[in-house]
Amino acid sequence: MITSWLKSLNIPNLPDEWEVKQLLKKKHINVPEGFILKADTDILPEKVSFPVAVKICDPEILHKTDAGGVALNVTEETFIETVTSMRLHFPEKRLLVEKMSSYKGIEFILGGLIDPTFGPAIMIGAGGILTELYKDVTFRLVPLDRDEALRMLRELTISEVLEGYRGSIMDIHTLADCIVSVGDLITEMGNHFNQLDINPLVYSEGKWTALDGMLVLNKGINTPG
Repeated sequence: MITSWLKSLNIPNLPDEWEVKQLLKKKHINVPEGFILKADTDILPEKVSFPVAVKICDPEILHKTDAGGVALNVTEETFIETVTSMRLHFPEKRLLVEKMSSYKGIEFILGGLIDPTFGPAIMIGAGGILTELYKDVTFRLVPLDRDEALRMLRELTISEVLEGYRGSIMDIHTLADCIVSVGDLITEMGNHFNQLDINPLVYSEGKWTALDGMLVLNKGINTPG
């Protein structure tokens, strides 16, 4: 049960990226293959499939790239140096090591929020660095079905890239399924839920993959009852 997972968290209202991605996997949303390096864990390069991304994994650091907490396309030759440097800058913090995902085309943002009037809602739109620039997003209340999710996608200005514009190859139907799954997740979390951002969500190797995720929960979820 999702609520059981929420109550098992050590952090009362702000899971880290690794924990968020484990939750997304429970709803069959693809995430990059990866693992956690704890601050006291020996570096084990033989476990790594290169190239990788190395990220600081701390929910209090919302803008990891700006803080110098993200290293991309790390090779076997630079892995130990990268991890050592990251640990010097972020002592006692966990690191997330993930296989790099190759993709082309538009990045999407998929998320949820609580509308003060209508309640739990979901949004989809242009993601990545374009989120604030284009403001090309659309919203629905949750839960919702696949037909409604498809209508959301076709409302977007960038919707043509999902329909084969200039040879683009993206699966609009499985993206709609991701929207439905996130909507179901928001619904299942009930009063625990506050905010969710999956950004970017990209089409990689025939699957929609969540490259980053942030979840805010309402305080007090770990209390009995």
